[in-house]
Amino acid sequence: MAGNKLRRQEGFSLIEVLAALVILAVGLLGLALFQTTAIKGNAIASKWTVATELSQDRLERFRHIGWDNIVSSPPGGFTTGPPPQPVYANLPGAAGDNTIVRGTQFYRVWHVTSNATNSLKTITVWSCWTDDAAQWHNIMLVIQRSDIGGI
Repeated sequence: MAGNKLRRQEGFSLIEVLAALVILAVGLLGLALFQTTAIKGNAIASKWTVATELSQDRLERFRHIGWDNIVSSPPGGFTTGPPPQPVYANLPGAAGDNTIVRGTQFYRVWHVTSNATNSLKTITVWSCWTDDAAQWHNIMLVIQRSDIGGI
């Protein structure tokens, strides 16, 4: 009769509870790793967004200055090409300007070329920065502005 009582008892055994806890722990660890990856991805995307905004800001400034004042940033921050590109070894000293946004140093350099008749200028702007692994990154935006008289 004692054997029948043991067979009728309901509930979970200790082994079943431990197995469930192991499965839960593995799942929670996976979620934690995914969260860490998402946070790092957001930080990288934030830097790309800031760099794009800084480049757009520089291009907007070129829209509102006189034709003769549209000139390249100090030499050494970029090669004249083709195609022109930033020279990271010369930054920050040769940067046209720089700023710190959310703890990251951004350097802006720009190169201006004119067509043969000096009626069209091509303006290339780079915003450059280094990541936590000391690798350089940049955003490059290019516009063309024509001399239509006035500003």
